[in-house]
Amino acid sequence: MAGSIFVSVTPANSLMNWYNVDDAFFYYKVAQNVLAGHGFTFDQINFSNGFHPLWMVVCLGVFWLSRFNLLLPLRVLVLVSGMFNVATSLLLFRFLKRHLHIAAAFIGALLWGTYPAIFNVSTVLGMESSISVFFIILLLSKAASFLNRQELDPHRSRDLILLGVIGGLTILARLDNLFIVAVIGIFLLFKIKKIPAMVIFDLIAITVSIFVAWILRLGSEGVLAHKLSIYPMLMLCLLVRPVAFYFSGCYSGNKPLNRIQMVYRTSLAWVVAFGIEYVTLYVLFKFNITTMFSNSIMLLDAAIGLVIVVIVHLLLLKWSAKAEHSPINTFWNWVKAQWKRVVLDGVAYGAPIAVLVGSYMIFNKVTFGSFSPVSGQIKHWWSSMPNTVYARSVSLLDVLGLSTGGGNGPWSILTSKIYQAAKFVSKPFASLDNNLVFVILLAVGAILFLLLMKAQNGKLARKFFNMMIPAMLIGCIIQITYYFATGYTHTRGWYWMAEMMTIIISGSLVLDGIFSRVDQAKLKIKPSLVFTSLIGLVLVINHMQFISRLTPMSVPEAKQAYYLAEVIEVEFYTEPGSQIGMTGGGLMAYFIHDRTVVNLDGLINSVEYFNAMKSGKATQFLDAIPLDYVFGKPYMLLESDPYGSFLKDRLEEIGYIRGNEGFTLYKYRILE
Repeated sequence: MAGSIFVSVTPANSLMNWYNVDDAFFYYKVAQNVLAGHGFTFDQINFSNGFHPLWMVVCLGVFWLSRFNLLLPLRVLVLVSGMFNVATSLLLFRFLKRHLHIAAAFIGALLWGTYPAIFNVSTVLGMESSISVFFIILLLSKAASFLNRQELDPHRSRDLILLGVIGGLTILARLDNLFIVAVIGIFLLFKIKKIPAMVIFDLIAITVSIFVAWILRLGSEGVLAHKLSIYPMLMLCLLVRPVAFYFSGCYSGNKPLNRIQMVYRTSLAWVVAFGIEYVTLYVLFKFNITTMFSNSIMLLDAAIGLVIVVIVHLLLLKWSAKAEHSPINTFWNWVKAQWKRVVLDGVAYGAPIAVLVGSYMIFNKVTFGSFSPVSGQIKHWWSSMPNTVYARSVSLLDVLGLSTGGGNGPWSILTSKIYQAAKFVSKPFASLDNNLVFVILLAVGAILFLLLMKAQNGKLARKFFNMMIPAMLIGCIIQITYYFATGYTHTRGWYWMAEMMTIIISGSLVLDGIFSRVDQAKLKIKPSLVFTSLIGLVLVINHMQFISRLTPMSVPEAKQAYYLAEVIEVEFYTEPGSQIGMTGGGLMAYFIHDRTVVNLDGLINSVEYFNAMKSGKATQFLDAIPLDYVFGKPYMLLESDPYGSFLKDRLEEIGYIRGNEGFTLYKYRILE
């Protein structure tokens, strides 16, 4: 808590460095208005549901204090976020300690709680990430304990109901946690404690073949242009092909297969899966769910994938499982014996989730006119625009979720470090491409991880499944796929808390393997104790330095209120009672006096405004408010989509405003 306590008592301008994203103030202004009796509204004009509900509940408790002083709740919220970080770190430590070497658990938990690249997203900012990741690790810890307990537990249904409640709260903490909650539920209901090595290698082979086919056919630029079609194809193939392999007897059979039989069955399953995939993808294209359907890509993937998968199956032939019955009979016997338990467990786990999330969605529909937050719908809509500032240029690696820069990529706390290593390796060799070296290092790292899992007769692999890391990993991949496949734009770092947690837990597992081995040496002091002490000291010092740089205790007198510079300027050039349109505008809305900020991007505006923008009637909507001023960057307001279409002929420049953003103030003209 030390860092959060320090920040909470720093001067105002330093404190505001903690809240360095405008989105956080969307919550705070809405909470203020709710507590004042105006309802869920940002501007007291339009009702909005552009927020995650559980963090709003926290803000409603904290921002009651804003009636006394606007900075007081911000200081208290720093402490609240810090407490969530402490609770998450303690839960993580206890979870890891149950399965791993205590030194690995200690480093993993301390890394989560203090490492700046994580702390700056999970705890700083004042967003929902702190409560989201708390419920993720709580659910994972409870689910892993449940999965690894004895079969005949008298409290099974009660515990599943509790897990369902935690799962529902995890979704309400951040709605895209739905994917993690769903996959964890599948692992619980079907008691998945192991996935055969052949299945894992098949999934890798299928993924590689699909991306290779797309790249060979269209090149990297073509892949970027049609990324909305790649991910639906990938998810479909990852689902259909392993099922086809299972029923063809490639994974288990009532008698051993020779090489010819394995090739035959693999090829037959591949042909059947190809037929299903072809028809499904064609239908998706015809219904405009995907943007492209290519016979050549389908055939190229089929050829490349079949070759890779056949080689994999031949190499792993001796590890293919043997069963007493054929796969079809085994599956049917399982259904007859387990269907009732699965249904009852599914109801116990799913009912609390359905009640919690269903109630939230019904409340949304009745109150706001939409089942889901309007902000997510708008970010999908932005992807359809040719000239929007919200879409950033991406590389092929970004599309794969392997961002080479720190920040907004799903796995960036790991991939950015690997990329830095790649740059260091390739620096002496001018002809070497950094991205190529990065991919090679990534592949080498993945191979070493798999070899480590296999070492000591699969000891770490068993822990890997006991800790339900595969469930987290699959849930993360589905979440990433959702964002890429649906054209969601403007993702931010706090979207990827589950991915960060998965990396930390997996890294702790690797440390467990290392510490367990080095501690076997008969030394007076255990090497793990020395290493842990040094790493812990480095992490704590690094954390202290990060906090002191972020929020210095000493601020020059001239900059004591610098965070209000724009607010003061806008108040000077506008009249009390003015309605001021802004894209964003959270901080301005929170601190400005006697004026109203209307959110123009729609993220914290109404469903009606969103529909008006889509139908080309946004100008009439703003006229009806009526809007008095618009404050923002000229290019964004006058040229980019969607604002240029309904603001360009309505804005009369007043002047440039000094401040953090360097915005321009315009008079909004209502034409007769």
